[in-house]
Amino acid sequence: MSTFHNWFDGAPGSVYNTGSGPQFIHQYYGSGPEHRASRSRPLADDLLADLRRRFEPPHGFAEARQVLEQSRTVLIDGEPGSGRSTAARMLLFEHRALRDSLREVLAEDDEGNVRLATRPLPEPEGLLLDLSEADLATWRVVHDGLPGLHASVRTSGSRLAVVLPARLPARALHADLAPLRVAIGRPDARLVLLGALRQAGLRDVRDLPDDIERHLEKQPPLREVAHLARLIREEAAAGRREKFADWCRAALEALNRSPKDVADHVGKLQDGRRRALLLTAAMLRGARADAVHEACESLLETVGHPVDDRPLLEREALSAQLEEIGAAAGRDGRVAFTETDYDVPVRAYFWTNMPGLRAHLGEWVGTAVALRTLTEDDRVLLAERYAEQVLGADTPEDLLQRARHWAGHADPSVRKAAVHALAYGALHPDHGRAVRKELYAWATSASPAPALAEVLTAVCSGDLASRHPEQAMVRLHHMARRMPAGHPAETRLIELALGDHLLHRRMLERLPGGLADRCETDVRLFAALASPHRLAFSSADPTARTLPVGTEVAGSLTDCWAALFEHVPGTHWHGLLHAWLSAADQATPDDRARLVDILVGACRKQPVRLAVLYRRALPHRVAPLVQQKIDAAQGRLRTRI
Repeated sequence: MSTFHNWFDGAPGSVYNTGSGPQFIHQYYGSGPEHRASRSRPLADDLLADLRRRFEPPHGFAEARQVLEQSRTVLIDGEPGSGRSTAARMLLFEHRALRDSLREVLAEDDEGNVRLATRPLPEPEGLLLDLSEADLATWRVVHDGLPGLHASVRTSGSRLAVVLPARLPARALHADLAPLRVAIGRPDARLVLLGALRQAGLRDVRDLPDDIERHLEKQPPLREVAHLARLIREEAAAGRREKFADWCRAALEALNRSPKDVADHVGKLQDGRRRALLLTAAMLRGARADAVHEACESLLETVGHPVDDRPLLEREALSAQLEEIGAAAGRDGRVAFTETDYDVPVRAYFWTNMPGLRAHLGEWVGTAVALRTLTEDDRVLLAERYAEQVLGADTPEDLLQRARHWAGHADPSVRKAAVHALAYGALHPDHGRAVRKELYAWATSASPAPALAEVLTAVCSGDLASRHPEQAMVRLHHMARRMPAGHPAETRLIELALGDHLLHRRMLERLPGGLADRCETDVRLFAALASPHRLAFSSADPTARTLPVGTEVAGSLTDCWAALFEHVPGTHWHGLLHAWLSAADQATPDDRARLVDILVGACRKQPVRLAVLYRRALPHRVAPLVQQKIDAAQGRLRTRI
């Protein structure tokens, strides 16, 4: 079995089948950072709005909508390929008030172990829990936490859409959850394809060729239908054919291409240099011809292929070499195969059928990413295409070992390759949890090497932070604790937490333990996250970048201040206390009272701490209120001044 992934210029995609044989392919579409967002931000408003325009509601969608509205939670069931995950996202997107607070629930704990957290939800959120790829062991663990999560959702006014594992037995669902289960069927595949083509710019299409109609009659998975639309779009953009029917025929041929077709092609290339060029062109599809040529020479050197000792002027032109392998450089000088989507099965062929080449490929990628002829996008794609093959062979440990080796390289281009490979792996549908678990282990090691910390910081600040921000936050926090003050891990962590209310709350929950241990990093983090201008002690403007101080946040702030007062020398927190008291001077009476309540409560009725707080408050206008609150805490009554 072979599994592989690809990027090409188009809309975001998923899994599809290329034809006969035991072959499964995970596709991620789009070249470069712009389209990579579809993988790292599946609930982004702009991507969901684009999806909505081409969405064809499946059978059962209206019932699912009704259950979600009435019960706040819906469990979406259905056959694989029926569009369950898309339907779940669309159900959440329909709730306009929640569009700015949509997030994906990850069924794992901080360390990467399977677990479903059931924390309170202080604010209404739209939550997606996609278990479509979960096995029964994972389902049993997650299932035990679902009632608690459902209760939190109802209490907070949130919405939760859960995509159930395929063909889940009825007995595997708790009786209390059974009424929330809705089975959806397939929408009309023809309408799905036509909608996708119109959204791609082919707006005049009304009728489909007979061979496409016959293919759709076989009821292929919707992800395959979506992929077919993208192949048609790519054919149209390539300009090799003029008629819509020809685009469709070429796209269908690519979709149904057999692995044997590639095997026959490679078998006809008896020259090792041509095979190397074929593999290089597949790994660097979209790169300029001179970059492909230089990378090919590097591959030949890596595998120890004999040097071509013919005089330069006697060798074949690069254009002729490309033509021989079925590729060509376009008008922009970039290399592509003349058959649509051909690079994907070529990569899979070499990885699957030449296992002895795998270690050399890892070494070659580490060398090729440093070539000056490659652009930054070329380097990103090369690292990701290497990762796709390693993970497609179900060997995440090999990717982690290779990436760690790259992370220690002196060349920054090689270290960036480690970042891109790890980021790809951390979001992989099958092996993402294993990669995230290893990232946690690296981040919590006694003293990460500076180069490894640099790579980990970049991974956790990028796509991982976009897709799974809590996981990224936890790993950045551990690294920040282990690195010198001002390390980028600390800076990125503060930026990440301040940019999201949920993460801001979570970080305040995490800090009391570190403050009690006198962790200097956590003292700095608390100063940044608890700065008065980052907090809203009353009903703040909902668009403001300040964290509302509700009951839970007030409790976390109290615990943090208590740890500071008890364990950390005053020189480390006098400045922050002064900022709080100054903010109280300027606050409304209600806000002033809440702010002072937190500080007085943090003293835990300890006379010495209360005395220190009172002395620090004396230069401030809020001092009388502080004294009144202290007296109340000590059981004494005083007339309000």
